[in-house]
Amino acid sequence: MSLPAAIEYALCEVGIAGRVATMSPLTGGCIHRVDEITLDDGTTLVVKSNTADHLGLFREEAASLRVLERTGTVLVPVPLAVVGRGGVAVLLMRAIRSGRGTPEAWQRLGRDLAALHLDNPDPPPAGYGFSVDNHLGTTLQPNAWCDDWVRFNAENRLGHQLELARRRDRLQSSEAAGVQRVIAKLGMLIPAAPKPALIHGDLWSGNAIAAVDGRGAERIALIDPACSIGDGWADIAMMRLFGGFPPDCFTAYASMIDDHDRLESRIAVYQLYHVLNHVNLFGHGYVEKAMGLVNRLVGE
Repeated sequence: MSLPAAIEYALCEVGIAGRVATMSPLTGGCIHRVDEITLDDGTTLVVKSNTADHLGLFREEAASLRVLERTGTVLVPVPLAVVGRGGVAVLLMRAIRSGRGTPEAWQRLGRDLAALHLDNPDPPPAGYGFSVDNHLGTTLQPNAWCDDWVRFNAENRLGHQLELARRRDRLQSSEAAGVQRVIAKLGMLIPAAPKPALIHGDLWSGNAIAAVDGRGAERIALIDPACSIGDGWADIAMMRLFGGFPPDCFTAYASMIDDHDRLESRIAVYQLYHVLNHVNLFGHGYVEKAMGLVNRLVGE
């Protein structure tokens, strides 16, 4: 089955009668193909597609988008269907109108993220983790529930990345030992029981796009999440890691959050997780950055 046929099948699955009139590629997808489609009735949708073996990734992404959308805090594309047909996997979503990325929109993103992290999910989460495992890029992110944030990070975050790096021969023995020393002192670096917050999980600047919401307000929309329940500052750590977010966004966020305990060491721990993931995905070019964080944390 061709991609157009798989898209038509997805439309049928959700009861959309229109047919595809135009299809235009969108930039930004590094794993999947991403297209904007316009139906013959003028409806605009977004389609992610790949080979059928990527169906699980689309299901994970849809699960994250749905739980974020239900909070009513951050703006995300609404998933409509995830289908696999004829060797093709498709994630069908509502399109988000492009915006101008105004200073007010970035400030609102800071407030929206704070509202997301302060939200009290119903039912309450069973500690830290998520309903499904998901992926950062192509790296598995295990989300088995745990009631201790230190142990969760030791096992499911830093420990998981360290094991992958050892298996793939990405780190020298001394470098791996440095990461292990950080893991051993996590109890001194991060809190054991921060407020359980729903986090986006992969919030670099490419996953934050200027948009306009349904009321015509300038917003920043968040895409490509890898959600879990954790420490809300983990999202801020990723945002600060590679830049691209204006200072006013962080100021707006921090003004709404009371928990600033051991903030810089928390940020560094959560950044180390993402840098180790880049080591595993892209190789030795990220080792120096990882070791810089390790040396800083071991010295604290």
